[in-house]
Amino acid sequence: MTNDDCRPEINGDAGVQHDSIYLDDLKLHYVRSGRGEPVVLLHGWPQTWFAWRKVIPLLAGQYDVIAPDLRGFGDTSRPVGGYDKKTVAHDVRQLVEHLGLGPVHIVGHDVGGAVAYPYAAQWPDEVRSLTFIESSLPAFGQEELMDVSNGGSWHFGFNMSGDIAEELVRGRERLLIDYWMRRSTVGVVDPTSVEVDALDQYARSLGQPGGLRSTFAHYRALPQDRSDNRELGRTKLSLPVLAVEGERGQSGHSVSTMSKVATNVTSAMIERAGHYPPEENPHQLASVLRMFFARAEA
Repeated sequence: MTNDDCRPEINGDAGVQHDSIYLDDLKLHYVRSGRGEPVVLLHGWPQTWFAWRKVIPLLAGQYDVIAPDLRGFGDTSRPVGGYDKKTVAHDVRQLVEHLGLGPVHIVGHDVGGAVAYPYAAQWPDEVRSLTFIESSLPAFGQEELMDVSNGGSWHFGFNMSGDIAEELVRGRERLLIDYWMRRSTVGVVDPTSVEVDALDQYARSLGQPGGLRSTFAHYRALPQDRSDNRELGRTKLSLPVLAVEGERGQSGHSVSTMSKVATNVTSAMIERAGHYPPEENPHQLASVLRMFFARAEA
């Protein structure tokens, strides 16, 4: 774990607070800002809570915003197991319970979306709304994204491949992240939208002892996630769901995925964004979220 001096802050927002809770096998770090109805923001891979740094100040004037580092990422600890998304969702629920919050708006990007879904599916009465950003689910369309023979991404298999993946990346974490987020397909539209400092933060996280193992473990848990999602998907979500796509992102997978597991789905397209709308176009994303939250609360 790092000390407070190494943790990134949101410029100009003195109300942002860092804290941690201690669970059975986990020290869970989170950031909190604002007041109002609770909103939980879940980041993707290879990021940390810092992926929401631009969105948090735009929501905190109306909402109580909580952004944790998921199990294995950032300043949250890196246990040996527990990377299936039902378990990670339980981590987040324990945080919400610890903070004494009522029903939450839960927002997940990428891997965070794969965590937000089982949260909503397991505890629908505790969720006001679900927002699913540039994500997919095993058993409900992710397999297409994994099929490299038909244009799918190689990183699924690479991240699942075990020790060799860690050894190939070790010491080159910054190279991997820079390439991954700025690649020509499903990367960022504007390469300056994810600043050097942000890339450094994500590389710092991966470079921690166990950082590669624990973040890759989220992918190695996909077979279990597939089985869990099939079972959860037997009952479709009826709560309000927003599926968000980047204009140059995953080409409709968020919408098609959510249409298979939920009955009350609306969609939004974020302009000038690829796979990373929270960092590429935070103002439009925050506006879309505020309007959706208001409708869900009404």
